[in-house]
Amino acid sequence: MSRNCVSYFRTSSQSSIGLDKDTKKRQKHSVDTYTKSKRWKVIKEFYDKGISGTLDVLNRPSFVEMLSFCENNSIDTIVFESSDRMSRDLVIMETGFQYLTSLGYKLISVSNPDTFVENTPTGTMIRQVLGVISQFEKSNLVEKLKGSRLRKRSVMKNKGIITREGKGRVEGRIPLIQKYPELELLVKNYSKTMNYTEITKVLEKENGIIIHKSSIPNILKDIKLKKKEERNRKRRKNG
Repeated sequence: MSRNCVSYFRTSSQSSIGLDKDTKKRQKHSVDTYTKSKRWKVIKEFYDKGISGTLDVLNRPSFVEMLSFCENNSIDTIVFESSDRMSRDLVIMETGFQYLTSLGYKLISVSNPDTFVENTPTGTMIRQVLGVISQFEKSNLVEKLKGSRLRKRSVMKNKGIITREGKGRVEGRIPLIQKYPELELLVKNYSKTMNYTEITKVLEKENGIIIHKSSIPNILKDIKLKKKEERNRKRRKNG
């Protein structure tokens, strides 16, 4: 039986977003395979990038946009890869399910199509068990990553690869001088005769680089850190 539907994707980690990453690609493949097997037509896709699974569905930009689209186009079926795309938090998952089904929506989890369909004691139990497992896996992963980051931070600090605060650099912010290598020489030279506002104006006008004036002191700090790291590498090499 032909049916119009929408697909929903969610990725919580910023590092899992991009054309060269497979998170959305994997979710889309699962949804497309399922809908094609059912002869359903996906009218539109919605993707919440970098949105935590513990965030209420009505606080997710693309999810809210999707509900508005469904209402305006008389679509009642939402398809996603698995229950943890809805939420990794049991309470958020269950309240979201109850709210959406009360509005007449059908939620289809491709990995277990009956998870959000059966509003029975058994269906509720299965849904909640899946939510508990997902929540446990998320918490367990967070603890493992935390331990790994602490170990790596110590190693990086011993190597002299540090953050502005003097801690071992592990992950996170990519310095602007790494994104734009030419910034190092430009900012260093401009800072000798210009204030931060003047520097940003010249960078935009002459080099096409748009940054806020508050970034200039951080760039200067990153330049010093880079020199320090280079000195540390030379010492280790010669030591």
